[in-house]
Amino acid sequence: MSADPTAGASGGAALRRALGLRTTVSTSAGLAFAALEYLAAAGLVGYVAGDSAWIAIGVAGLLALLAWGFFGELNGMFPTAAAIRLYMKRSMDDRVALIITFTYMTTIVLVIAADAFIVGTALAHAFGESGWVSALWIAGLLVLAVLSNLRGVSVAGWVQDLATYGVLAATVVVASAALLRSHHPLRFPLQPLHGHGLGSLVEAVALGVFLFSAFEWVTTSAEEVRRPEHVHRGMLVAVGLLFVVCSLATVAMSHVLDHHQLTSAYPQLLLGRAAFGRAGLWAMAGVTAVTALNTFNGGFITASRFVYGTAREGSLPRQLATLNDRAVPWVPVCALGVLALALALVVSLTHSWQLLVAVGAALEAMIYAVAAFCTLRLRRRSPEHPRPFRVRLAPVLSVVGIAVFGALAVVASVSVANRTDPVPLVVIAAAAAASSLYVLVVLPRVRAAEAARRAATPRRRPGRAVPAPGDGA
Repeated sequence: MSADPTAGASGGAALRRALGLRTTVSTSAGLAFAALEYLAAAGLVGYVAGDSAWIAIGVAGLLALLAWGFFGELNGMFPTAAAIRLYMKRSMDDRVALIITFTYMTTIVLVIAADAFIVGTALAHAFGESGWVSALWIAGLLVLAVLSNLRGVSVAGWVQDLATYGVLAATVVVASAALLRSHHPLRFPLQPLHGHGLGSLVEAVALGVFLFSAFEWVTTSAEEVRRPEHVHRGMLVAVGLLFVVCSLATVAMSHVLDHHQLTSAYPQLLLGRAAFGRAGLWAMAGVTAVTALNTFNGGFITASRFVYGTAREGSLPRQLATLNDRAVPWVPVCALGVLALALALVVSLTHSWQLLVAVGAALEAMIYAVAAFCTLRLRRRSPEHPRPFRVRLAPVLSVVGIAVFGALAVVASVSVANRTDPVPLVVIAAAAAASSLYVLVVLPRVRAAEAARRAATPRRRPGRAVPAPGDGA
């Protein structure tokens, strides 16, 4: 295993620093703002009174800022593609850290799969097509995302910028138009508990946290940003953008859509129709398609870099650390594309997107609690370690983060669509069991094989070439 986790892959290849602050913001916000955002926002409406859902989103945004502080400090300490591996490894037993890490990373694939189902369903509804046609849409968008990633991070970054900022702007325009054209005053905009209990508000906040989830995935691009501070600054701007857009969209949907429309698989299309008629529906269908490209592309950027960094350190097969001539870890990108397509088809057949939302929300809250724990632990274990970005009142805020995010993870893992359901917890347990099997049984073999390979590889001495097979010594 490489002593330097930031070292390049074999042959001296390394990721390229090509991402500016604009793309860091778009990657962070774009990963969170998937097509699932519209359904999660519509579902949040039922937990509070009238048009007051924005308050729950605001509280969730404050919690997201708490998580931003933890990830900002940790990423500043370990600005690498495998940062999550490093700070978890130094905060707890390495095997436990790996199990948590691999379990958490399933969130990316789950979100892509669920999002693919939402996009396919929305496009099929807009075009009046049969359900099976949605699979063609999904496959086409996934192929486009894979190809843009294989072309290099600069190309993928431009795609991410255009997709994210276009989606956010279109959502603001449609939501604002729907509110202005309703010609009705807002209902209980400041009274979320009117006719509701405090428990409902807590559940609304838990679901609101999901609206911000995945904004921290941009930290896996730490080796590709031009300046290290772009990461924590980009995440902060992304949280602000997500609060504004999600709040506006949620209030617009609660104001102009009825219960049946809110519980459909495409409330954003109905919101577009309320704003601009049939043209608005088509516009939001296009926006929904772009969110898929946005989510797929951003997911591939971050997940592939994490896999690359983890394989580079020896915790995954070394083939996953291979870079193409454009400095892209092409094996993880292609593997993620195939896996995402397979899971998307399963979701289409089972219509289990709400289950995946619950699983994703629970895993996100879990990793936020872990980040709080790592921040607290490393303040004690490595007080001298350079911290370009520091969380103020870290000892107190870390304890608060562990308690709050831990509780939200428990709530999310036993509820689906506003009802108690232990299935998400079962899915998470299964993912953790699979991760444990790999870490405890398979990984020692992977490391042994890599050690044997390195031992059998002749080492070059300075100024002396290694003899070719058949040559004299």
